[in-house]
Amino acid sequence: MQFRTSLHGSTAFVLAGGFAMSLMSVASTASAQDLVFTEAERTPLACDRQLSVAEIAAWEVPKANEPYTIAISMPSFANPYIQSLIYGAELAAKEAGVTITVGAGRGFMDPASQITQFENAMTRGPDAFLINPADPAGLALTIDDAVAAGVPVVEVGTLSRAETSLKVVQDDYLQGATAAEALAGLMPDGGQGIVMGGPANASWSRGRVAGFLDAVEGNDAITVSEVVSTDIDPQQGLTRFSNAAQANPQVDWIYAVGSFLLAPQSIPDEYAGATYLGGTLTSVTLEALNDGGADGILPDFPISVGYVGLSLAVAALNGEEIVQTNCIPNEIMSAADLSESVWVDSSILPADWQVPE
Repeated sequence: MQFRTSLHGSTAFVLAGGFAMSLMSVASTASAQDLVFTEAERTPLACDRQLSVAEIAAWEVPKANEPYTIAISMPSFANPYIQSLIYGAELAAKEAGVTITVGAGRGFMDPASQITQFENAMTRGPDAFLINPADPAGLALTIDDAVAAGVPVVEVGTLSRAETSLKVVQDDYLQGATAAEALAGLMPDGGQGIVMGGPANASWSRGRVAGFLDAVEGNDAITVSEVVSTDIDPQQGLTRFSNAAQANPQVDWIYAVGSFLLAPQSIPDEYAGATYLGGTLTSVTLEALNDGGADGILPDFPISVGYVGLSLAVAALNGEEIVQTNCIPNEIMSAADLSESVWVDSSILPADWQVPE
């Protein structure tokens, strides 16, 4: 059965309630693949507010009551997702009438450098912070200390263990489950396929794989032949997909938790007819939706994450009451949605945007 919801005249797949009963089941598929997930990885995020694509399209930034300065702290400037967060925050800051400062650590493998950067920024007296924490545990105390000092902190894209911060995030577990639901709709007769997972220790990848496997567990028609783990390296992804496909020649579908792990255009010709679902909307997957190489893409909406996050920081400074955990949509973009600008505007950076130095 296929499940859709209307969105400004377009269509988007959504998770149907019938799958909820199987989400927390023990996935025998995962066991067969020697995959072990923690209970937290296999638990949907408790969202205080779940935004839809229609809601982020209509989102309005509050005007600042005072000339606030908001500091942005990122692990690194090199990551495309991080760049999109910053761009979204820049757009919201301009609309709100606030000043932003942008700083970063020395990369995801050096979280201590982000803690130092955050603490240095704190000495300059910002009114609020926007942060993508490199180390959810290591930065929690620093974030809670800032909030205790009267400086609101909004976490975007990745959550720390801080208990006092506001949070804007997409639920990776639900994204995987949403992909499984969409696959069931696209392939009512079922089929065998391959899951392209990301790095084995990456929380976003593990969450999406866990959500997908738990959801397909209740569908006897969908068979997962293999779950592949690969670094964020397109050539490695293609090699590992080819190895998995040679071992499991019937490939009716492919789910890539991040489309950059195996782009639709790189799939070998003998598997080009497989149904393709991928996470992350890029110019490459946009082209694939246009030409039929992809059947559905699950955007991360990073520009909207930054945009909403900056908006909430301004709202908090204005004294507004805000729910703590704000969840970005988990909806699938199909070719029918190409006319809706919100998908691209929330996901793909303008070509002339410059990375902060």
